[in-house]
Order: sequence, then structure tokens, then C-alpha cells
Amino acid sequence: MQVRSNPALARLSSILRAAGLALTACAFALAAHAAYPERTVRLVVGVQAGASTDTLARVIAQKLHERLGAHFIVDNKPGAATRIGMEMVIKAPADGYTLGVANAVTTSFPLMFDDFAFVPGKDFVPVAMLARAPSYLAVRASLPVKNAQEFVAYAKAHSGKLSFGQGGNGSNPHLAALKLVQSMGVEAVGVPYKGNAPTAVALAGGEVDFAILDYQSVRPLVEHGNIRLLAVTEAHRSSMTPDVPTSGEQGLTREIDGMSPWFMLVAPPGTPAAVVALLNRQVEEVLKLPDVRKTLLTAGIEPETGTSAEALSYFQQQREKIARLAREMNVSFKN
Repeated sequence: MQVRSNPALARLSSILRAAGLALTACAFALAAHAAYPERTVRLVVGVQAGASTDTLARVIAQKLHERLGAHFIVDNKPGAATRIGMEMVIKAPADGYTLGVANAVTTSFPLMFDDFAFVPGKDFVPVAMLARAPSYLAVRASLPVKNAQEFVAYAKAHSGKLSFGQGGNGSNPHLAALKLVQSMGVEAVGVPYKGNAPTAVALAGGEVDFAILDYQSVRPLVEHGNIRLLAVTEAHRSSMTPDVPTSGEQGLTREIDGMSPWFMLVAPPGTPAAVVALLNRQVEEVLKLPDVRKTLLTAGIEPETGTSAEALSYFQQQREKIARLAREMNVSFKN
């Protein structure tokens, strides 16, 4: 007796076999990452110890260790506007055991380097937004101005004689200072320093007249009366300094709103989605802890959370804004 094959049953059998293979592959993938992290995770920071990025990274690393068991070790690799550290992340195996804390200067890389653009998806995977460090228009205490309006009037009366400090070419505070000078229609000399902390010390000592700086860098000098804060360069007042008005409230250009340091957890391209999701969830929970919030706010850092997709969108928006401002001001930071 000849048995005829049923085409419909054959197709169904083929579909079930394919589905079984897919489920098996998924099971293997999940099993491979279910125990993550099984060993030490390196958290690369492209700045020296003590900077805001480093402070944040160490808080995050300690809490992830407590929650996940494995050690998270901060590895400081300063130099070349954080490029050295970010290149280490890009070249690392995409297994979740090398991560990086990128900061705002990475959006300016196309203005600095011909061969290193730091493109999301191609060069790195955004894992999670971590925090922002609101910046302030700060002046030396001896400058005879008490608010932003008086500062603008003084700048116009002393055009060409003013100087401002900046702690990193192409950084958000540097670009904000340039845009502020342009918007006032004055000339001012930019003086570079090796970081925001040295810039703040120079400002307090009267070496320069003003700077746009994060709160961690200026706080002790403000408290000692060496530096005066005229405005926070954000769309809204900061909870850290509720009595300091925003730059927009005082009529300064809104283009400098949000031009502050920010921080993002990133991973090498190709890092498994399961690992990215786990880290994103853990980081979000860490940043909501009361003791973490208190520690970071004391350091002048405001925690921020969100999905990996939101981090990607924020990075792209910031890069577009930086590129536009650079075109408008005709600036480049390439050697």
C-alpha cells in the first residue's frame, strides 16, 4: 500500500522544527547570560580620579557590586578629552565585562578628531543615562556685578578685556561660554586649564573673570566667598541651589540651557541585549536609592534615569545641537 505524503502536514512539521530550533537558541542565549556577571566588570572612566565622572562611576560601581555580587572596578584612563578611555571600551569584547562612563564631551568628538566620531550603534551601545551636573555662570568675587544683567552691562563696557576660563576644549561648558560671549556681542579671551577644578581655582584667584562651571568644582569656593554664582544655565532652577535664578530668567541666551556635563553608561558594540537590559534595570534602581541620591546631590550631580533607547535619543539630540552651535560660531577643536 502506497502512503501519500500530506503537504500541509509536512509544512507544519517544518515550521515546528524551526520554532524548536529558535527556542533552543534563545534558551542557550539566556542561559549564557543568566549568571551575568560571573567575574569582575571593568568600568572605564576617561578622566582622572576625583572628577565628577569618576565620583559618579565609583558610586555606581559600589552599588552594582552590592546588588550583583561581582566586583565592578573603576579604571581611570584620562587623556585626549576622554578618547583614550572610550577607545578602550570600543575595542573590548562585547560580553558585558568592560563598560564605560561617557560624558558630554563625547558628543564633540567630530569637532576634535577626523578618525574618531564615536557613533552610537557602530562604536558603542548606550546602556543608560546616569546623571547631569548643572552648570553655572560664575564670576570672581571681585568682579563688580551681582546678577546676569549687570554682568552683560559690564561685559559690553569692557569688551576685549574680559577673560574666561575653560577646563576642556569642546566641552559643554566651553561651548556654552563661547556662545554666551557671542550672544552678548562682545570679545573675551578664553584661557584653557586642565579640568574644571583648576579652572575654578584660577577664577577664585582672579586669573580670569568668569567661567561656566559645574557645582562640584565651585561649591567650596562659593562657600568661602571667592566665587559668585550669577545663574544656573538650565531651563529650570536646580534643587541644589534654589535661590540661584536660571540664565533664561535673567534674559541670557537660551542656547546655553542644558549645556552642562552629563554622564551615560555605555558598552562595546554588539553587547548582548539581555546584558544591556539587566544593567539598565539595575542602574535605574541604584539611582533611586536615597543614599545614592544624597551622595550625588552633595557632589553637585543630579541623577537621571531612562531606557537605553532614551539614552540613544538624548545622545543624538546633544550631538546635533553641538554640531549646529559649532557651525554657527565657526569653531573647531582639531589640532
